[in-house]
Amino acid sequence: MAAAEAFDPTSNSWTVVPSLPTPRNHVSGFVVGGTVCVAGGRYPTTARVDCLDVAHSTWSRLPDLPRATSGGGAVTFLGGSVVLLGGQNAGETAIVDQFTHLTPGSGWSTGETMLVPRHGFELALYEGRAWACGGGIAPGLHPVATCTSVGNPAAANRGK
Repeated sequence: MAAAEAFDPTSNSWTVVPSLPTPRNHVSGFVVGGTVCVAGGRYPTTARVDCLDVAHSTWSRLPDLPRATSGGGAVTFLGGSVVLLGGQNAGETAIVDQFTHLTPGSGWSTGETMLVPRHGFELALYEGRAWACGGGIAPGLHPVATCTSVGNPAAANRGK
């Protein structure tokens, strides 16, 4: 198994950290509390979510995603809730329309879908919203100029 690594810009050096428990690529990354998490991915495509506690160099698991996916995007909002969108299925033959969010301690939501499902994009926070621009609407190279903006679902639920 290949070494995992962390770069420290203060010392300009690399440190070896424990390897991901289940090797895979095309994961979606986010942060929950003091852990760095990877969700989904392939080899084979999975719904698994693993988190590295950086302070203690140990891995733990969060609840699996509602659907297996690879190549989707994820982001953590201020306050700790996480959104994960899109990706591809296990056979890499179809795009996943998954739109799910995690409220720590409550598990992943189910039922929502993306208006324009796609894969191969990242989410970035800007002014309190997660933005995903580009990606592909079909397996392989089928790029689009679509942008998706998602607000913090946990903040919306607090108002109810």
